[in-house]
Amino acid sequence: MTTRTNFSGGDLFIMLFFVIGLTLCSAAYYFYQKGRYLIDHGIKVKGLVIGMHRIQRYEYPVAPSIRFMTREGKERVWHSSEGRNPPQFEVGQEVVLHYNPNDPDEVQLENDYLLVYVFGGIGSVSLLLSVWEIGGAIRALWGWLFGSP
Repeated sequence: MTTRTNFSGGDLFIMLFFVIGLTLCSAAYYFYQKGRYLIDHGIKVKGLVIGMHRIQRYEYPVAPSIRFMTREGKERVWHSSEGRNPPQFEVGQEVVLHYNPNDPDEVQLENDYLLVYVFGGIGSVSLLLSVWEIGGAIRALWGWLFGSP
């Protein structure tokens, strides 16, 4: 007969923190790879910041709206979804961006990895706070689910 061991709330918290950290670090890696792919395989153009818009109504931060020309000569306006306070750009500023020739709405500003930094930073902290105890938490969960010999 096997007896079940105790699986505490602390063990659950450690496992949850570890999974959140892995998820956020994976998201950071995804956004980084997506941006790098556009920079490596997209079309590099110069754009002009034509305005700043708020991501949420009546609230800061603000994000740039950028006008650029595709290689076919069509004028496009791209509205960034990454805002900052204070703003990173000024109206009238020239910026370098890369766009997907198959989907000109898919744009990556050169050297702009805000989501990578945010997700990677929070994910790394979560992992660092939980990595030391994750082995014990997994053993406790295993013992609670299947019993200990």
